[in-house]
Amino acid sequence: MISTISGGPTLAGTSNNSIKHYVRSTYAHQVFSAEQGRLPKTHKSGWAPITFCEEEERGVILPHDDPIIIRADISNFDVGRILVDTGSSVSVMFAEAFNELQVPSHLLDRSITPLVSFFGEVVQPIGSIHLPISIGLAPQRTTITTPFLIIDCPTAYNVILGRPAMAQMKVFISTHMLLLKFPTPHGTGTVRGDQLGARSCYAPAPVQAGTERPEDPREESVTPQAEPVEDLELVTLDENIPDRQVRIGTSLSQELHSDLVAFLRLNSEVFAWSHNDMPSISPEIISHRLSINPAVRPVLQKRRAYDPERYEAMRAEVDKLTSIGFIKEVDYPTWLANVVMVRKGTKGWRMCVDYTNLNRACPKDSFP
Repeated sequence: MISTISGGPTLAGTSNNSIKHYVRSTYAHQVFSAEQGRLPKTHKSGWAPITFCEEEERGVILPHDDPIIIRADISNFDVGRILVDTGSSVSVMFAEAFNELQVPSHLLDRSITPLVSFFGEVVQPIGSIHLPISIGLAPQRTTITTPFLIIDCPTAYNVILGRPAMAQMKVFISTHMLLLKFPTPHGTGTVRGDQLGARSCYAPAPVQAGTERPEDPREESVTPQAEPVEDLELVTLDENIPDRQVRIGTSLSQELHSDLVAFLRLNSEVFAWSHNDMPSISPEIISHRLSINPAVRPVLQKRRAYDPERYEAMRAEVDKLTSIGFIKEVDYPTWLANVVMVRKGTKGWRMCVDYTNLNRACPKDSFP
């Protein structure tokens, strides 16, 4: 869930000059008002005053802190689960809903800046597109064309309607009554929020009896090991190297047992008995590169400190991987990802890398 969204296309533009001009225009407007003692004349649209009264509370379950979830027509489709969010600087449509609109993907504008969530996480949109959106019932109905950023991430909503679209429709909001009102040439239009739909978006998943909270993968917990469905026996594949052994089931028939052992001994070279038996793969055959968003700044994680046992395990693992050419040393003066040591279920340590920041900087990658 993106709690608060900033970034994207706004009236201020994207360049530094346009943003500075946008700020200066506000300052000039305030200075003019102070000198003249009055506000400059603006174009009057002629719509009637919009008010809220106590009778409009009917049908709303009180007290509540539910968000405003509405329905609207977007590109001639009836779209539900639209979150009205005054904290969002852009209107967002999620990829699953966008695909249902049957809008050709080549119409998307790909030259867009990333979004920044409340926690500082960077979200890279797929693209942006201008779509018509209509709210209200005829004749008190308003229609505008507004840009939507298309985001591919799991969410309970189809669309997040941001400030620019609401300002364009001159929407007045009562969060207490879950009610939107807006002027139209035929009077004041109203849209009531779906309180049941809002609560279903926030409904927690049922917790079964005896279940515990999900474990944090960063915690050093022992992973339960899968158990075999039958008893196993050790079979030595090479009498000259007695430690090269495999396990096979004891429920096999004598004939099948003999055939299987003979087959394994004949093909014992396909097993990787050590890291040296796993040579590197040539990049001419296959390679994988991370698609990192160039707009994301490198992150220098705070260096973690470990006890001597973990340091010794790190040193042994790095030396082993370096000696066979699996890894190489590279200096990154402005970027660092910490090593995380996780205790194995049997004995020893498993060395992992904290790639949390790197994952946030990469768009969705289909590489398994």
